[in-house]
Amino acid sequence: MQASPTVRHLGMVIALAAAGAAFAAEPPVLKSGLWEVTRVGGGPQPQRKGLTTMCLDESVQAQMREFGMGAAKEMCSQTDRNFDGTRMTVTSTCQLGPTTMKAVSVMTFAGNTAYHMEGTATYDPPMMNMKESKTTADAKWIGACRPGQQPGDVTLENGQTINMKQIMQNK
Repeated sequence: MQASPTVRHLGMVIALAAAGAAFAAEPPVLKSGLWEVTRVGGGPQPQRKGLTTMCLDESVQAQMREFGMGAAKEMCSQTDRNFDGTRMTVTSTCQLGPTTMKAVSVMTFAGNTAYHMEGTATYDPPMMNMKESKTTADAKWIGACRPGQQPGDVTLENGQTINMKQIMQNK
């Protein structure tokens, strides 16, 4: 069963917020501007490849960090972060409704202009018929935000644009 576009987009928002929470563990502040994120996985087979872009600045990163830490406190019984050089590992156990999710993500930073993330999660009981998910993401700074973009604007793989700052303020 393939996850619906809405569920995938919600997953992307949660992943970005979690990444924001992870930034509290002392990795570099990412360069302001337009970021391109290529993501593979996140659901049942066959693995999908998705491309999103995000207009990022320090205020968005700070808000994502605050939002992610708040969400982790509400939903997660355990969240551990370890930053060693250019590599950060985040391990968490979170409650998503009736489902317990155990997740591990490893982010490797290339300065403040790129990172690679590998994540796995298990779900007990399965969530939307999914027992496990694996996701990889490669993110890179590609330049200035496009004209008319606001910090926090995320253009999803379907072309829809949402604003992370607005979503986080409404939660």
